[in-house]
Amino acid sequence: MKNYLYIIISFFLTIVSYAQHLDSIFENPALQEINRMPMRASYFPFENIAKAKNGTIEQSARFLNLNGLWSFLWKEDYRQLPKDFYKTNFNESQWKKIPVPSNWEVQGYGVPIYVNASYEFNQKNPTPPDIPDSLQQNAGLYRKTFDLPTSWLGEKVYLHLGAVKSAFKLYINGKFVGMGKDSKLASEFDITPYITKGKNLIAMEVRRWTDASYLECQDMWRFSGISRDCYLYMRPKVHLYNLSISAGLNKNYTNGKLTTLVEVWNETPSDASKYQVEVSLFDKEQLLYEEQKETIGLKKAFGKTELQFEAQLPQVRAWSAETPYLYRLQMVLYDAEGKVKEVVSRPIGFRTIEIEGANILVNGKRVLFKGVNRHETDPHTGQVVSQEQMENDVKQMKALNFNAVRTSHYPNDPYFYDLCDKYGLYVMDEANIESHGMHYEMDKTIGNDPVWEYAHLLRMERMVKRDKNHPSVLFWSMGNESGNGWNFYKGYQHIKGLDSSRPIHYELAHYDWNTDIESRMYRRIPFLIDYALSNHTKPFLQCEYAHAMGNSVGNFQEYWDVYEHYPKLQGGFIWDFIDQGLYKTLPNGKKIVTYGGDYGDKNTPSDNNFLINGVIASDRSWHPHAYEVRKVQQEIGFQYQNNQLKLRNKHFFKDLLNYEIHWQLLKEGVPVQSGNITNLIVLPQSEATFLLPPLKIDDKAEYILQCTARLKQDEGLLKKGTELAFAEFPLTSYTPQKAIADTTLLEVDETTSHILLHNKHYTAKIDKQTGKWVSFQVKNEELFAPEGLEVNLWRAGTDNDFGAGLPKKLQQLQEADKKADSVRISVEKLNSGQVKITLRKRLVEGTIDYTQELLFDGKPSVTVSNHFKPLKNDKTLTFKIGNHLTLLPFQRIQWYGRGPWESYWDRKTSAMIGLYEGTIANQYYPYVRPQENGNKTDVRWAKLSKKKGVNIAIYSTGSLLNINALPYSPAQLFPGIEKGQTHAGELTPDKYTHLDIDLQQLGLGGDNSWGNLPMEQYLLYLYQPYSYSYRIEAF
Repeated sequence: MKNYLYIIISFFLTIVSYAQHLDSIFENPALQEINRMPMRASYFPFENIAKAKNGTIEQSARFLNLNGLWSFLWKEDYRQLPKDFYKTNFNESQWKKIPVPSNWEVQGYGVPIYVNASYEFNQKNPTPPDIPDSLQQNAGLYRKTFDLPTSWLGEKVYLHLGAVKSAFKLYINGKFVGMGKDSKLASEFDITPYITKGKNLIAMEVRRWTDASYLECQDMWRFSGISRDCYLYMRPKVHLYNLSISAGLNKNYTNGKLTTLVEVWNETPSDASKYQVEVSLFDKEQLLYEEQKETIGLKKAFGKTELQFEAQLPQVRAWSAETPYLYRLQMVLYDAEGKVKEVVSRPIGFRTIEIEGANILVNGKRVLFKGVNRHETDPHTGQVVSQEQMENDVKQMKALNFNAVRTSHYPNDPYFYDLCDKYGLYVMDEANIESHGMHYEMDKTIGNDPVWEYAHLLRMERMVKRDKNHPSVLFWSMGNESGNGWNFYKGYQHIKGLDSSRPIHYELAHYDWNTDIESRMYRRIPFLIDYALSNHTKPFLQCEYAHAMGNSVGNFQEYWDVYEHYPKLQGGFIWDFIDQGLYKTLPNGKKIVTYGGDYGDKNTPSDNNFLINGVIASDRSWHPHAYEVRKVQQEIGFQYQNNQLKLRNKHFFKDLLNYEIHWQLLKEGVPVQSGNITNLIVLPQSEATFLLPPLKIDDKAEYILQCTARLKQDEGLLKKGTELAFAEFPLTSYTPQKAIADTTLLEVDETTSHILLHNKHYTAKIDKQTGKWVSFQVKNEELFAPEGLEVNLWRAGTDNDFGAGLPKKLQQLQEADKKADSVRISVEKLNSGQVKITLRKRLVEGTIDYTQELLFDGKPSVTVSNHFKPLKNDKTLTFKIGNHLTLLPFQRIQWYGRGPWESYWDRKTSAMIGLYEGTIANQYYPYVRPQENGNKTDVRWAKLSKKKGVNIAIYSTGSLLNINALPYSPAQLFPGIEKGQTHAGELTPDKYTHLDIDLQQLGLGGDNSWGNLPMEQYLLYLYQPYSYSYRIEAF
């Protein structure tokens, strides 16, 4: 405390220079709370054992819900607020109503602002703790009345405010009660001295920006308001308070050791030393352990005591993310007459977390963490997330084979941890600390400013005290992107003093002593391998990697090939889980998903769509890259040889008995044989081989064996039949179908502008000026749009492309065909009756000699051969090597290749080879900001059809193809070289169908979205020779 006193004195000496500017409460890091109750572990104190066992707090007579409509007054600046708003006789009749919990900005009060790494209230020159006086500082006032239950009179009454941002003052019945900061942890107040019988008034002043904002510079919407549940609860004057539960395993990881510390408070003037605390442990209904102790320490009036209970329990079932087995710990407080005064019931799990050498061990096993970062976000309500949505989030994580979650970058709602305990997720629990906008240098970061020590340590302490009893919490994270220094050195020591059982993580303590785990963000694979082979002594865990912004998550398989192979590396946490988009209905009725820059005027700070980087979308539907994440992270490995299927169980604690394998043999994409393997006796980290029946294959077709592992019975939130692992094995090769030449005579007519080929089956037209095939009429029906068939080197930039500056660097590739020169055309009639049109042109300012050969058959069948000859030698990239064909409208597509979702060169392991079909409209994937999407890799053939008329087919004649058919043009999907503010929901389908027929496309990348290119093996270089061909047929 002497240390904190010194800090407070130092701060007030500093404040002199600010004199008239700094608010003594809201711009004062030395003041974090007034009259707030000490943080305690998460629990609710019930009045009897039955209700505690049931666990539904709404059924308790000691609970009063305050959620709902509150009276609300918002002002653009706090200096406009009425001064006496908290008084009981204040007239609030002109105020609005606002739901609690909610964010103001989502409710229409103030401007939603998104920035990533800066302070929205002072981007250029932040001067903590000052909030610039020149700024309009939004503020809101709340009033809520409640009727005090008569049974609560004479007892202790507490107000629980689940989360308030950024800071607040609290009044009850016209009297000041206290204040609090830290917008992601609850504030509780003893309001017993302020309440009266009957009706009572709660009043609050909430500021959008305070000194606390300097510690809450996270990559998210900068919202305000009361964002979590609020309620009142009553407890007797002698009651339990803080609970510390340690449930570990012995060195053999079979027997449990339970230590329970129970605080008991006597808030009466009487002796309470004859009260008793009973601690019991249950395995479902079976009582395993019970012990009672008297509260001898409460002999003193208004005293406190702490009782310790210990038990050794043989053969316990260990908790892990794979086997989240929970026991029930019950604590009962009896008065001197043996009457139940209070009951707390909590689920607990027995597990250990250790670091041995450079290994993180859970229950003695070196587990791999398949993790993801999660923000609390909802497209309807902003940062207010319902319990149902939290359950859905956990369900989606389990379905995607995640086993770990980082609460980026703040403690989550307490219910989320209950779900992680129950259904099995390892949690990295992160303190609500990020001062990113101050940068990381020791002379700039407030992480190295002792004036801010108390503010840092209190946030860490409150997180640990609240969440320490959750078995799912494996790691404490001291915060995010706040530099390193004094406050994190002291924070490390402080957390260790509170809980020495868990490792501490802090990413920016690079090679420093104040982290137990070496961590980085967005390190590429060579760095990981170098670390693994180095003499570093700490385990390595990437707290952020695989930046999933837009169409991304390329080379994810390569990451996990490394994680599973090298020592010291134990996985990481993808950034991030959910797009943080918000719904908005436009005046024209269209509904869009919004991001930064969609609100306010041109001066509103914004980092645009940098918060749209989820594995899943805002509405919790899966982005295409989610399927790749599921596939790569699967817990079953497959190998096949000679009718034997070998399974590797990658789980560390669970066998495969609740899985079954469905296998099928595909012939040219069509299932011809199938079966199930149901008795999977495969122990954790073991292998087993299963014999398949003879597979009926020959050398006349392409055969592929595909396997899917699915649940036999419900497992947690996942239902029977949920598919969790996949594999495919090509057994024979694909052989392109050879076209049989039709000898029907083709006539060739030539004018000054066109070459016309025609017979009784079709007519084709070549534009001599542009050197393009521009018309294809079959049965008097035109199939091509005027643009026809073009060479294409361009794509509508992905977010990763823009991050690497590729659209600007490669803009000369846009409309490469339209800008071509030196067009030359030749016509050759072959002995077979076919006609070959050769189109030659120079591309990209004369640096590529491009030749396209069109071999026209007697029937409407044309073989297209493309040859790219570089006339330059450098490392310039290209987006594509391919053709773009603009067609009159088609409705459906069928293809034989990878599907059913889109796939790319560096993201296709989850897209299995098969025969797929669907509408062309559904091939478009609505990334929040339109961009390249819908590609299909390894395509053997594709057919486009419509309800009536002539259809078209594309066949590979050599190399497999990339095919994409969309109802939007590349121009519609491209936001401009400077990446404009565009939205999928605003698009209107083009009048044409756009078909890409490509040899290859640049990889997506995904290491980050602000500079890194795809991995070397997925780079597509412009100045290399390329040749490929395909056949177009109308039918």
